[in-house]
Amino acid sequence: METLPVESIIRIFENCDGFPQVVALASVCKQTHAAWMTNPGRIIWSVATSQIPSFDDALMAVRATAIVLKAYQAGTLPPAIVAVNSLSGNSKLPDLAELKEVLNMQYLVRCIEYMYFYSRELHLGECSDNLFQNMKYGHYPPEQRRFPQCLNEDIPGSKNATIDSFRDGFYRAMYRLLLAGAVLARAYMAPLFRAREEGGKDGFFGRVGLEDYAHKYWDKIDPSEDGPPREEDVAYIRQFPVYNYDVTDWSEIGLWRNREYETCFGPFASWIVEDGRKRQQKEPQDPNDTLPDWAENWADVSAVRELMLLLVAYDHFNCKFENNTWARRGRCAYINKQGNRTVSIVRFGVFQIEQVTMPAAVEDLTNEYLFAAYHPALEGSKGEDIPYQFDVWLATIGLLNHRMRNRYLNNRENPGPPAMLELWHFALRRYLNLGFRSGTFWMPRRPLYTQSTWWKEVGRGEIFINPNWAVVQKYKSGVISWDHEST
Repeated sequence: METLPVESIIRIFENCDGFPQVVALASVCKQTHAAWMTNPGRIIWSVATSQIPSFDDALMAVRATAIVLKAYQAGTLPPAIVAVNSLSGNSKLPDLAELKEVLNMQYLVRCIEYMYFYSRELHLGECSDNLFQNMKYGHYPPEQRRFPQCLNEDIPGSKNATIDSFRDGFYRAMYRLLLAGAVLARAYMAPLFRAREEGGKDGFFGRVGLEDYAHKYWDKIDPSEDGPPREEDVAYIRQFPVYNYDVTDWSEIGLWRNREYETCFGPFASWIVEDGRKRQQKEPQDPNDTLPDWAENWADVSAVRELMLLLVAYDHFNCKFENNTWARRGRCAYINKQGNRTVSIVRFGVFQIEQVTMPAAVEDLTNEYLFAAYHPALEGSKGEDIPYQFDVWLATIGLLNHRMRNRYLNNRENPGPPAMLELWHFALRRYLNLGFRSGTFWMPRRPLYTQSTWWKEVGRGEIFINPNWAVVQKYKSGVISWDHEST
């Protein structure tokens, strides 16, 4: 090794089969150690992209999460991430700390995957944290989602599905969901940070924040300001575009909202759509495939695939956590065991910075949830009260959903698409001229609920084994496409 030039040593590093080999090689002699110490980013990038599936997606999520954490610690609104590609390792090589956090995030998704296949907690009875809060009949049975059992489900397009192809889509989608949570935290948490800047909003925080805020900061709240949310709170929240999901696209408010969505959702939505189109160019096309009637070309099919992967990932992600708050302690038994790991995340739909504790053995999650707590780095910082001051879930499900301004968005059994699906509405309409398919969000009563799109097709994760699964149709101005009675 002593006679090899540094560039040759680096190339040997780059061809390692994993990081244990990198560590061993760096320990061989002074020359290899020096090559590692002076070129860690290049070596990490080369090895990680070849050995860790969807490494760059995970790296982007880690970097976006770090941006949100830094902003929240300072008590400020996260900066706008205008160019999502700037988070990629192609723009800046990863360092060792980022690699460690990517490996922790990879383990988190491994835990989610185990729960997807084996959890006994997530398909019996009502699950209040599901994307559809009123999913009264539980989740699609996990034993029917496993390989190879799932291949007996008569799912179109699944003939080439394998556990590897499943994981390719599953892991990428979960990382991108975490990326979306961090990138869009700015849009969804804007009411909180404007209220903090304006001052004198302790009553507002007490009414629309977590119950914890009233418990922990009761001495800050004027008794006359205490109580349930008020109409003035609703009016204040609706100043922000993402909280106007209950009006039609063609209404005056809807037109304003959609213009604002260019700033709120545009950077992330355009990035994921364009990435999907590029993927189509790299993947072989099955000559027996037929172009769907909603698509202009195969690049659009690939772009929609990435959006559908993200959609189904969201439905299978948030319901797998037990929260630890100031007023209520979580119940996860594995917390007291040795060897637990942690990771920092921003959950889409929650938009708080959290630290998730994961068990050393994923089998501990058979009858348990993952444990999420407010991030300890906020303690003692300017943003230590942020987790308590504004609850996005309460603002939407608990407040705005009860004051719907459009009857078509709040009728029959399900109130239409959940509030958090505005990203998908925007991306489909703006870049692909599409909308959700008729009946996508319809949840009929027993016994027909097993045939609904959400319980059956989303619940059993069809997109992970049928790459062309998509609940979309051509966008029609003036028509609510997903409402099966509006045709």
